[in-house]
Amino acid sequence: MDGQRMLRMVKKVTNFFQLIRWIDLLLISLIFYLVYNQILVNFYAIDGTAMPINGLEYFLISLAFILMAAGGYALNDYYDYGMDEINKPNRLILHHKLPYKTGLYSFIILTSLGIILSFYQCLVWKNGELFIIYIFVAAMFWFYSSKFKRELIIGNVIVSILAAFNILLPWLIVIFNGIDAHLLPISMWKTMNFFIFTYALLSFFITFAREVAKDIVDIDGDKEYNCQNIPIKYGINTAKWVVLASLIFIMVELIYVTIRLFNSAYIIMGYYFAFILIPFGIYVMILTLKAKEKSQWKNISDIMKIYI
Repeated sequence: MDGQRMLRMVKKVTNFFQLIRWIDLLLISLIFYLVYNQILVNFYAIDGTAMPINGLEYFLISLAFILMAAGGYALNDYYDYGMDEINKPNRLILHHKLPYKTGLYSFIILTSLGIILSFYQCLVWKNGELFIIYIFVAAMFWFYSSKFKRELIIGNVIVSILAAFNILLPWLIVIFNGIDAHLLPISMWKTMNFFIFTYALLSFFITFAREVAKDIVDIDGDKEYNCQNIPIKYGINTAKWVVLASLIFIMVELIYVTIRLFNSAYIIMGYYFAFILIPFGIYVMILTLKAKEKSQWKNISDIMKIYI
């Protein structure tokens, strides 16, 4: 009996982690880590200047965002249950593996924990502006799932902004904690900002393209629940060209960044852009041009997730 109870408990925990999309949370955690350690810390180390925040403080404020994201994912499944019954009936968690209300309760608990944690750390830093940003993020997760996801374009834009926030937030945390631009040489300050905003912009447009591709995959369930997204409002062919336009913008930006990298001290990163990111982007564009079936769009959406 104890063994069966333990097995049921393990299944519930596993299902809960699927509900909050633990793989996506790991990706967010990795982004926070890389932006902090590979960009921000490196620039300060090169100049011999101490970071304005320590590793533990950064971990706590990052964890606050990750908890909010986990709550947002759970809430999304809660509000999307009807559409998901049509679009992906074999992958449902709520009402099948976990009680339906788990989605809402998880959002309330996880978001509350994130807000409390961010409030504590911002109180330690005496930084009300950063706390306001966290409240804004929590509100965006709520309004996206409960309302804006079904609205034309705005839902896609909100998700893309939140994706860009994964890049910008570590930078904002440092900015709001006593950074002085004069502590770093002007050239280094500009280079650091260039990297941060380049990655944030790439993240925004890749996510936007992927969201439109996902809308094409989910068009049947979305139609049933009167969603007003690009494929439903303007047709799949128009949505396809929106995805392509986003990918073209990404490619132009990647080429521009690559040229700048080859004319800087970051030549190794230039090779990464030139021989991995750009060819991969071209491959996604070719797949998009050829896409006709839902299975092809599903494949494109999954590949874009890797690209992100």
